[in-house]
Amino acid sequence: MESMHDKLTALSPDLFSLFTETEVRYRDLDTFKHVNNSVYPSYMEFGRLKYMHRFLEGMIDWKEKGFILGTNHIVYKHPLFLFDKVRIFTGVGKIGNRSVTFVNLLTNGEGKHVAYAYSVLVSYNFEKEKSIPVPEEWREVFEKTDGKLLEFFENEILR
Repeated sequence: MESMHDKLTALSPDLFSLFTETEVRYRDLDTFKHVNNSVYPSYMEFGRLKYMHRFLEGMIDWKEKGFILGTNHIVYKHPLFLFDKVRIFTGVGKIGNRSVTFVNLLTNGEGKHVAYAYSVLVSYNFEKEKSIPVPEEWREVFEKTDGKLLEFFENEILR
């Protein structure tokens, strides 16, 4: 039986239907002159926002319903440095009743894997201030867009 760590580190770019790029900024660095570990969640968030903008545009009204972050899990493999290109692969690896697990693979400009991560987002009604079931129209988008990832993580517990 594979561990969750092994499963994450087996991720490859071909499993994802979306990636976005950014560049390491000076403010991302720590005293060791590489990207501080606290910056990686912002890269993951950027990837999720691009994903939602592309695939869920018009389906989410953030005043009414959307997602709240439940947890982040990151495996760091290789440092990023100033001016490195960061490619953020983003997709859905698990759809629960009331949550969705987004998965990320981060690479540098040379394609070296620098981090593997997942984030559990809870479907949320902001007006009623409570979690809600994942809307069927969102579920359909995730299943259509991320079939490879959903199959890859089938039977895995991501939480």
